[in-house]
Amino acid sequence: MYIKHLSITNYRNFGDPPFKMELRPFTVVIGENNVGKTNLLNALGLIFSQEIMIFRKRVLEIDDINYASIEAFKNKICDFDISAEEIEFPVVSVEVILTDMNEDQEAVVGDWFINRDLTEAKISYQFAPAANFDKVAWIEKQRDLIKKKRDAGDCEPTFIDFPIGDYRYSIFGGNDPSNECNMYFLRMLKMEFLDALRDAQKELIASREYRLLYRILIQKDKEKYDDIKMVLQQLDDVVNKNPNLEGIKEDVKKLLDKVSLQSADSDNSINFIFSSPEVHELLKKISMIYGADPISVERNGLGRNNLLYISLILSHLSAHEVGGVNTFFRLIAIEEPEAHLHPHLQDHLAENIESIQKDSGKAMQLLLTTHSTHIAAKMSLSNSVIIFNDSNNKPASHYILSGIGEKEEKSTIHYLTKYIDATKSRMFFARKIILVEGIAEQLLIPIFYENSYDRTLEKVGCNIINVSGVAFSHFLKIIRRGFFIKGLVLTDKDTGKKTEERATDLKNEYDQDGLIRVEITKNATFEKDIIEANKSDKGKYILLGALKETKPQRGLEYEQEIGENDLDIKSFFSEIEQYKSEFAFNLASQLKDTSNREGFNVPAYIERGFQFME
Repeated sequence: MYIKHLSITNYRNFGDPPFKMELRPFTVVIGENNVGKTNLLNALGLIFSQEIMIFRKRVLEIDDINYASIEAFKNKICDFDISAEEIEFPVVSVEVILTDMNEDQEAVVGDWFINRDLTEAKISYQFAPAANFDKVAWIEKQRDLIKKKRDAGDCEPTFIDFPIGDYRYSIFGGNDPSNECNMYFLRMLKMEFLDALRDAQKELIASREYRLLYRILIQKDKEKYDDIKMVLQQLDDVVNKNPNLEGIKEDVKKLLDKVSLQSADSDNSINFIFSSPEVHELLKKISMIYGADPISVERNGLGRNNLLYISLILSHLSAHEVGGVNTFFRLIAIEEPEAHLHPHLQDHLAENIESIQKDSGKAMQLLLTTHSTHIAAKMSLSNSVIIFNDSNNKPASHYILSGIGEKEEKSTIHYLTKYIDATKSRMFFARKIILVEGIAEQLLIPIFYENSYDRTLEKVGCNIINVSGVAFSHFLKIIRRGFFIKGLVLTDKDTGKKTEERATDLKNEYDQDGLIRVEITKNATFEKDIIEANKSDKGKYILLGALKETKPQRGLEYEQEIGENDLDIKSFFSEIEQYKSEFAFNLASQLKDTSNREGFNVPAYIERGFQFME
């Protein structure tokens, strides 16, 4: 069984209309910071998590309700043209649809099916005004207060106190809000949430009941620990017979007899105990050690402990019984699995974690959120979904391969699977992207932008992606079919080559107002447009400076040959044609000198592209 569909309304950054998203048995959620990945996992926790604290978290605070929805609600109250009966209170809702169940799971969700075939079940969390709350009376009372404040010349929607104390939560099955979920059955569907701020070291020591190691140890039958209890009893006998400890007990008893009040039932004798014989207390004394040369987790590195923590979760929390309660489904959500891991370990974890979920069968669903380019690049693209803010600054989701036909566009899927690496996967964390052909553009375009706008591409959330050739269409399909962020292509005209129609064809096919812009060089190549734009004045000497750094001897000779004349595009290009990346690097060095900013001209096609990206 797995969660097939998720819908979130008015919870934190997810507003109304609701945020909707499909999920897979194994799903990787990627996206930039603060886009809602953590909120998505917390929303699922409102239904499934059985942590002690979650029952309190289900009673939301005002900051958990979408800010824009609250503001819109308050503005309607201030608008007396809207009748009190028409105003709807913001309702927080989280809905999941479950599918692909085995017989045991069908028995658990039997009262929550939503289709005749009994293949889909629905569970909803709702945080709304209590049934006995008089909404109209509350609004009218607020409006009476508003009138008084207006008469005093002091009225703002912020003065309205939202009635959070009159809200109640409910969890119901199917499409009927009155069909409240029986907690006995809901407890059989669990969630384990490894948040980004997890303390792996503490969780691997079973010193408290809520620690991970303790919860895994206690899920076994207590009788299975009888041999440990027996040895512990023997140890207690040895402790109390130890001569040194006997002497300490006698000394303490004598002093107690002196300072204590005497009574008929007073007994100042003492004993030592190694540990309580109760299993739940005994298990709290257990911690883990790791490696061929055993080291306690307190002395282990953070990255190694993080791997141990994840392994413990995945290997043992899929058990059917935990604390005497049968568990027929477990959602494991891991936030930032890359925490404290170097890139090589991130790659290795990413390559293996998906197979772990497959081996668990239908008992476990695995949901990862990440902003690691290494994790994103190694995961299956078909299971990778991007969360991003759309043009209306609302959260949206898009599976990377969504809309790309598996048969019709097999070459695109093959290309993306093969060539998306940790660098190219940066596009999935961007707000805007610029696609370029090669290393020269990748080096220089960011500097051109910074010199023109006095801010970096990173500052505006724009990534530049070198597609290492002209395979732009594979990346543009992702944007056009659902990943709606601005995309700019800067490409060569390739005049005089067999491919000279390629750029025009690309522009005709993919140019889309407000979404995709294809800008083409005036001349055959990127470098020739740079030369033409800077063939005279200060730009000329900036290019000559870069040439002299690239080819010290020939650069000086060429400078003398050219004299006071403008640069000749053809001859200058022939000097750098075999040294494009070196020339680009040296030109970048020239342009980092602030004194050269004013004299250098950005080619027109690039400037048009920058204007589109603003």
